[in-house]
Amino acid sequence: MDFIKMDDPRLDESFSFLFSFKKGDLVGWKDEPSLTGEVTDGVFVGELPAHAGDDVYQKGRTLYQIRLDENESYIAIAAETEIEKLEHPEYAERAGG
Repeated sequence: MDFIKMDDPRLDESFSFLFSFKKGDLVGWKDEPSLTGEVTDGVFVGELPAHAGDDVYQKGRTLYQIRLDENESYIAIAAETEIEKLEHPEYAERAGG
């Protein structure tokens, strides 16, 4: 089983699809719109496919660490399928700003 962090220097462009989100992206939970935060890290857990075109999600999962507040007091872990990227105006609206 591999643990590949999003900033792993071994990753090349052919495996960039492992991470749909980047550090600093604003995200919200699909099933809980009021819960929002910023991606601070990510990791792929599983087996890397032999070729970039192989279906990687049959043998692994991408998880993200998300900071829920400015002080980093609250951190959440979410699977890629549970969250969606927010645009800045929408983020401000959803966060009550």
